This record gives sequence, structure tokens and C-alpha cells, in this order.
Amino acid sequence: MNMQQLDIFGQSPLINPLKGKRICLTGEFQMPQKELNTKLKAVGVITIDRVSEIRTYKEGETIPPVKETTNFFVVGSNPNEESMKRFALNEHDGYHAKMINEEKLYNYLNGVFTEEDIIPDTVEKKLNIDFSYYNWCPPTINGKTFISRLSSPLQYDAEGKVNCISQKEIFVPVIPSCNMKAFFQLIGNLGGYANKEYFDDINTILLSNETLANLKRGIKDDVILGIENKYNFSNTKIFNVQFTSESDLINWVRKRLEVYPDESTLKLLKTYEASKQ
Repeated sequence: MNMQQLDIFGQSPLINPLKGKRICLTGEFQMPQKELNTKLKAVGVITIDRVSEIRTYKEGETIPPVKETTNFFVVGSNPNEESMKRFALNEHDGYHAKMINEEKLYNYLNGVFTEEDIIPDTVEKKLNIDFSYYNWCPPTINGKTFISRLSSPLQYDAEGKVNCISQKEIFVPVIPSCNMKAFFQLIGNLGGYANKEYFDDINTILLSNETLANLKRGIKDDVILGIENKYNFSNTKIFNVQFTSESDLINWVRKRLEVYPDESTLKLLKTYEASKQ
């Protein structure tokens, strides 16, 4: 029903969920486009984006849904694959338009909805990190490969010859039962910059073995929650981060020392290892 109980004396109708919203439609719909547009405008929809099956989008063009302002993403039959990938990319960046099907849309137009269907007018950025972020590759949308987007995790040279952390600024949170001073110096010896705090412009994050294991089980510790919070309250619109793990870094350091022996780095490695026992 579309009525909200206010008190024991009366009821007040809910506002249509579509009122004041921007929606994006993808796929085929039973209702003719002109009729559907008229009905959507009648209930107060502000902007209607429709992903065309006929139009050929150029490589540089952005296929809807728009990241920051799309409230509802309506999926009809045979939806546009590129549009679905755009929706998933927006979700990755923390912009969660509400996805509904054609039937739900018609329910809204017919006044059938509940309080649970009402969403805010403004789309709030809300990053929700799970284990999939650790193994993430940017999509190819409309023939456009997002070369500026970082794939995760950081790939180390298995032979230890190529230094992939040189000149990288890496957020390294405090790792329990670890000599952090030695760990920071170890990264510094190999040309990296270990930062104790996470800032918007840092795009490499090292997760402890414990944090990563918890994330794999669906558990977010304070490190993950802190990253989410920093990003959600920042001005950046994309979550462009490459993760790495404590164990992957250390395994690579061991390999590299076999190729390029370095007494100073070896001493720091042994200090780190001793603190982990």
C-alpha cells in the first residue's frame, strides 16, 4: 500500500518514490516510449535517461547511468550490457542507484509502493568494500579501456628482478605483533614510501594478513572501515586503489634478496620476521 501511518487518528499518503528523481532505463519495455515518458513526468520524474539500442555510442562517450545523480536504474528485457557494466562501475565507486525491474516501475506509476521504496533525492557516496575489491580489474565499456584505473592486487615480479614498489606511496596501517619501524624501513630501503595515514591521493594500500583474511570471510576491521570513511567524506569521485598484502610483499622481498643481496634490507627482513613469531 502507499499509505504511511502517522498517528492513531489519520493517515497521510506517501510521496511517489519517483518524484524529484533522475532515472535511467535500459532494455526493452512493454509500454511505448512516448507513453512511458508522459507517465514518468506526470509523477514528477525530473530527468529520464534512456540507453538506446539503436544509437552507436562513440568510444569517448559515457553510457548512462550517470554516476553521481542517477537515483533509479530500471532494467527492462534485453538490457544493454555496456550500461550494466557502467552501473557496476558506479557501484564500485560507491554510487548506488536503486536497481528495479519493469514490473516495479509500473507499480510505482500505479501508486503501488511502500516506505521501503522511498530513497533520498540526493545520491550519497557510500563505499562498501568487500573481498572482490582486492581482486578487481577495470571494465571495458563501450570499447573504452580505463587505462587510468588500477587493477588489483599489485603484481610482483615472481623472479624479484623488477622493483614494482619503487617511488610508490603506500598506505601501511599498523599491523599487530609487527615491528612497524623495521617494516617501514624495509619498504623505504626498496624505494617505496610507507605512509601511516590514508589520504585521497594514495592509490596503493597494504593490508595485513589478518585484515585480508577477515575481509575474505566478510568481516571488516577498523582498517577497512577507516578507508571507507575517508573515501566517503572526500571530494574524489572514483575509488582508484590497488591493494597488496603483507605476505605478498614479504615473499617478493625474499625473492629480490636472492637476486640482489643487500645486508641492510636482509637485516630489516629478519627483524620483521622475528617480531611475527
